[in-house]
Amino acid sequence: IRVCGLGVFGAGMATAISQAISFSILLFLYLRMAQSTISIRSISRDVREYLNICKVGFPSLIRQGLNSISGGILNNLTKAFGDAAIAAMSVVNRFSSLVMFVGLGIGQGFQPVASFNYRAKEYKRVKQGLIFTTVLGFCVVFVLASAGFLFADKIVYLFQKSEEVIRIGAPALRYATIGLLFLPLSVPVNMLYQSIRRAGVASFLSILRSGTTFIPTLLITTALWGLVGIQISQPIADILTGLCSIPFTV
Repeated sequence: IRVCGLGVFGAGMATAISQAISFSILLFLYLRMAQSTISIRSISRDVREYLNICKVGFPSLIRQGLNSISGGILNNLTKAFGDAAIAAMSVVNRFSSLVMFVGLGIGQGFQPVASFNYRAKEYKRVKQGLIFTTVLGFCVVFVLASAGFLFADKIVYLFQKSEEVIRIGAPALRYATIGLLFLPLSVPVNMLYQSIRRAGVASFLSILRSGTTFIPTLLITTALWGLVGIQISQPIADILTGLCSIPFTV
């Protein structure tokens, strides 16, 4: 973007190039290390196989899709408060996404453990794995969220030097870090149900954070408290999602 001066087109091109490089690395590692081989003759002709793939992947589709929809609604509501507010919330969302992706990564590491052991009827291991993943996720998220809370001004400053953006973004980031502490209550259990092919429960848990709790919360808090409502909407949704996930963990 900066060196070649290609602007938005450069950002798009960089994304495409990075995806191609990532695919090449994964393909190389697969060909070198995998115990299986790719063969056209092995492609399944059983429709049920594809339905199972779609069934297991549907919660992830919902999660990603709702992130885009809720992000669009957030931007439209924030637009009324000026460019500084949009920039500030964009920074907060970047930091929150970073922490969430770490949590998702830990949860995805738990998925094959849960799947294999559930199929083998080793239910005790599944439970132990869920507890371990939840505790590990909380410890990691706590460290990252604490850094975000303590150094909120500096983190926003890294992205935007504007004083107005920092004024709006710093408290919003501190609110966000409180909500992030509840992520370990929702992410591992969501991954668990997805791994053991309980697609209905997994799909319900997937729509909580960015859909069922966030969108209504965003609309209500913005109508009541304006910009402050926008700042606190996601943390409230995260807290509600974590609390709603507890019965499914139990």
